[in-house]
Amino acid sequence: MANDAGILMDTQRGGALTPSKPSSAWWQDLALERGGLRAVKTGALIPFSLDNLIAVLRGFANYTATQGLRLGARFGPVRPIRIAFTPHQPQPWHLIWSVLHVTGGKIVKDINTADAVFYFEDTTTREACPLNTISTPIENIRRINCACLDVSKSKVARVFAEVFGYPLGLDPTTWHGQAVEKSELNGAHDGHIITCPAKRKVGMVYEHVIDNSDNGRFVEDYRSPTIGGKIALVYIKRRSMNYRFANTNDKVLLQRPEQVFSAEERETLARFCKAMDLDWGGIDVLRDRQSGRLYVVDVNKTDMGPPTALALIDQVRSVRLLSRAFREFMLT
Repeated sequence: MANDAGILMDTQRGGALTPSKPSSAWWQDLALERGGLRAVKTGALIPFSLDNLIAVLRGFANYTATQGLRLGARFGPVRPIRIAFTPHQPQPWHLIWSVLHVTGGKIVKDINTADAVFYFEDTTTREACPLNTISTPIENIRRINCACLDVSKSKVARVFAEVFGYPLGLDPTTWHGQAVEKSELNGAHDGHIITCPAKRKVGMVYEHVIDNSDNGRFVEDYRSPTIGGKIALVYIKRRSMNYRFANTNDKVLLQRPEQVFSAEERETLARFCKAMDLDWGGIDVLRDRQSGRLYVVDVNKTDMGPPTALALIDQVRSVRLLSRAFREFMLT
């Protein structure tokens, strides 16, 4: 069983974007304490365990492979893509870090030299994009995720119902039967099944229980990285029913989008991403075994990856596929 988080478990002067804490030095985003490593930004604790040690080693193996591809891309014939991130910079455990560098791209601080500005912050909601505080006009620069300011579970459920035409969320005080209770916050991984009717708790959302098991023993999640609303590939994550809501996987497979979703489903998922203002990010999709319907249960605009439970050769392959898709997105 591998921890899916890999090595981490979950401005203004002229045109310069100065990232706030955490630092661009990745090790400053981690704090050593008794019992594990603490993620400074999110507060998540990565316990010392054999599973997490294996995840770290797999993460570093992918990091090493990415650095090799990055070096080769630097000598390629195409001009590197330059991205200015604000208010934070991605770290090696974030998927966009690997994807950008494998394209031969660069992270820059000066928006005057950037091809795009990428709003990058591991928060669930924000009232306004930090780009609004930049003194230099940036009307003509491409913006990525700058309008994606709310990825709370309640908004995901609301937008899902509007786009797909059937509900994910429910009212626990009137529903009779089982329901999933989980935090509004992104990356909490605290979902559990309750019996309704039940009292609504502050800061929690309530959803239908989706039967996404393949045989009653394991569940399958479709983590789908999206670029410009298009699903570039699918990580099929399999884990035991005993820890169906955990951030761990027993096995991960890499699939093409057309192997998992029909053309109509891909189009509907693209409309969902547009409604969420998601230019880049991972969406977690479940397929109900009984009805065959899709349900989008989570949106992550600062997604990590590739999953460490995925074979190393497929980790590298997936980053290369995403890099090509990202370059195409930037050139359109």
